[in-house]
Amino acid sequence: MKIGLTTYSLDNKDFREQLSSMLKNGIKPDFIILHYGGIHKFSKRINFIRKTIKQRRLKTFSFLSSYGKKIVNPITYKLSEDDSKQVSDFISTAKIINRKGINDASTVQLIKGLGDVIVACNSGKLNLEVIGISSAIFLNVHASKLPMYRGMNNVEWALWENNELFATIHRISKGIDEGDILLQEKIDVDKNKLKSISDYRAFCFFKSNDVMGKAIKGFLDKKLSFVKQDGLGNPLAQYYTMHPILKGYLNKNLSSR
Repeated sequence: MKIGLTTYSLDNKDFREQLSSMLKNGIKPDFIILHYGGIHKFSKRINFIRKTIKQRRLKTFSFLSSYGKKIVNPITYKLSEDDSKQVSDFISTAKIINRKGINDASTVQLIKGLGDVIVACNSGKLNLEVIGISSAIFLNVHASKLPMYRGMNNVEWALWENNELFATIHRISKGIDEGDILLQEKIDVDKNKLKSISDYRAFCFFKSNDVMGKAIKGFLDKKLSFVKQDGLGNPLAQYYTMHPILKGYLNKNLSSR
């Protein structure tokens, strides 16, 4: 079975962390599909313009409301220098396949021609034609416990309900976060160090990316297998974007822990 990754950019943080996890587990991917983001890139530009306009419009109000308040910079997590160098060295000699888009017909034909493959996917939404490739397994990283926390702001909702945090590697399927689970591990956190939603999200996604290699290694060694989730197709089992007011309360509670 061939192993691969997909990404919009070789500098993408999630992609590099997942690749590092693979290399640390003795897995050297056979290919990297590097593709143009298409609608994803266009939507990011639109969101950037929208946020810029909003920030300018609210600049004065934000300045006045934040006057005298202590500004806390969120904690960031990144690969060590050695791990980052290992990733860069691997990329310099890796088989990189350029494609127009992950859902493009040429990409579908490419993946079909690779035979049995397992792919760590950092490419946004996959269409049904891609998901339906019978010889391919596409994996997603979900920084929360499934099926308990599907959908948006999963880290926030777990914190809101004061539940434990988990890293999950699951198969991408038609339903959002409903794919079979390959690996699910509890994330141990230091509440004295993490004091905001941003801190928790950065930490949880960093730790979740770091188990990708372990999940694939376990699958290849036949020590892990996919497990179906309960409650498939139930829209009431999805968590959606947390309201800013709730996020404000949550941030306040986190900072006081």
